[in-house]
Amino acid sequence: MIQLFIELTDQIFWEGYAGELAKDNPAVFQLELADFMNAYNG
Repeated sequence: MIQLFIELTDQIFWEGYAGELAKDNPAVFQLELADFMNAYNG
């Protein structure tokens, strides 16, 4: 599921966005991933 999140955010923003976010601000990355998981499973 995390790979799908990474691919989607890279397509929406820019290539490498998810990786940069995870490195620069891991708390925000986790929040966005949790929101994605909730929306996907909701």
